[in-house]
Amino acid sequence: MTSRPRPHRFLAGTAVLLIIAMGAAAWAWSAGDHTISTPKTTTSATTPTTALTSSRPLKAPQASVADVAQFLTEVTDVDPALKSYEKQSGNVALRALITDGSAFCAFLNRDRDIDTAMVSVAVGARQVESQTHLPMSVTTFNSVDSVALLSLCPSLQSVVPSPDLAKIRKLGAALAVAPN
Repeated sequence: MTSRPRPHRFLAGTAVLLIIAMGAAAWAWSAGDHTISTPKTTTSATTPTTALTSSRPLKAPQASVADVAQFLTEVTDVDPALKSYEKQSGNVALRALITDGSAFCAFLNRDRDIDTAMVSVAVGARQVESQTHLPMSVTTFNSVDSVALLSLCPSLQSVVPSPDLAKIRKLGAALAVAPN
């Protein structure tokens, strides 16, 4: 019996950046008009500052209802904590996950840098966590961002570094054959 690789461990190298990233997008995206200027903040020397100081507007990805449904199904398959979160928090969880996935795509599209997009999303999620109760783990952030690249904004995969993209595509292949 061979064991299947665990897809939720695929981007461990980007863990720290992702924790910081998830919050900014959720916070910014929750503004409502989906044209977002993120607030200027002070960041550490190791944190990319482009996403936190950019005044360029964000644009939501053009995703179909089927793409969004696929995203929600797959993101909860990849991270068991998100499956529990979705069952416990219902519509709040679904809105938070869609917001964070869409925000990741919007930041990646605007800034063309995966690290900046990840940091931006984590910062925003952190700021609204008391309302959404999103699990604040590396696995959660990696899951949301990776599945967003697979289903909400696949055209942005060219922005992702090759080693990370290979892992994301491997995850996509595993999801394609995984029973739901």
